[in-house]
Amino acid sequence: MASAYLNRIPIGYGSAQAQYYQDHPSMYGELGKTPLSEYPRRHNRRMNSMSMALALFVPWLLFVTVFVAMSFSLRYKFPEVAYLIVGLCLLVIITVGFHALATFRRRTATHVGHGGNWYIFIFLTCLAAWCLGLACGCQNFNRNMQPYFDLTNLNLYSAVDVTRIRGQQVMDAGRMVFKPRSQLEFRYAVGFKNSDTYCVAPVSRRLVNGSLPRLLNYDFWAVGINCCSEDGSNFQCGDHYNDKQAHAGLRLMRDDYRPFFRLAVQQAQAAYNIKSTHPIFIHWVLDPVLAMNEYKETGYKSLMLGMFSHFSVQLCLVAIAAMNFAKMDFANFDAPVTERLQNPLLQRVATIVVG
Repeated sequence: MASAYLNRIPIGYGSAQAQYYQDHPSMYGELGKTPLSEYPRRHNRRMNSMSMALALFVPWLLFVTVFVAMSFSLRYKFPEVAYLIVGLCLLVIITVGFHALATFRRRTATHVGHGGNWYIFIFLTCLAAWCLGLACGCQNFNRNMQPYFDLTNLNLYSAVDVTRIRGQQVMDAGRMVFKPRSQLEFRYAVGFKNSDTYCVAPVSRRLVNGSLPRLLNYDFWAVGINCCSEDGSNFQCGDHYNDKQAHAGLRLMRDDYRPFFRLAVQQAQAAYNIKSTHPIFIHWVLDPVLAMNEYKETGYKSLMLGMFSHFSVQLCLVAIAAMNFAKMDFANFDAPVTERLQNPLLQRVATIVVG
């Protein structure tokens, strides 16, 4: 090996010809003035912490912003503002995407930490966060927050007597407390089958002796889905369907369910020869105010769960991306030295040294 190394020493080393190499400004002394950016990077180069922090927090904050804008009171009271915020978030994502594309075209995508790899990663994860925030926010709004806001806008009726009051008299009712001894009449419960089973049971009132008389009109119906048999027997909708202390109702706010429950009431009218002039559909509960607040609590729990879940997934994705980008960066050092050096003079020197 020593002979091989000696064979690479230029002829005339130490002689007059070697003085040319020593005195030439481009061969000796001037190499120290080469910009540091021209030297090959080390294997243990640190990751760009700023890029990693942006890759972690920007998509997460975007998800939270879109989720909140599409879930809570802003959308209910000022939907135009909520959609404007969501649109601005999408515009930011598009801007990041153009920047990532421009960086990639400049062929800096292989530079770990400050190149196009992180820009592309941030763009893709931001786009995914925007879509998830939009979908989860809309679902949370439709299932939890919109019913809560609608119920707060409706009236609270107390001491409702089902033997005297008709449905037309409480059209704006959101929460109802019936008079004591009110209970569900399971004899007239019916289940309407349409993929799911839509169960209904009328609200009646016991006499002092405990008997349930047949009413002239049944306008208040407790409802549920897939909580009874197809013929209406074994009605078990809600947590308080058989609770003697429960005599309150929370208005059904799902417009898409109402037609099927109305068909179930019509089926009960035909089957038991009873009358229902204007049916009001309710969830049978113990306390309507607490039941209404459960919608709000569930909505905020969904937000907290979404924030925690998305942050955890994003943290894992950033860690995986950082490791893969590091491997890609280290792979560049397997190339020949002459290909990694961009300065032509350094390439000539490396060619002489390497042989």
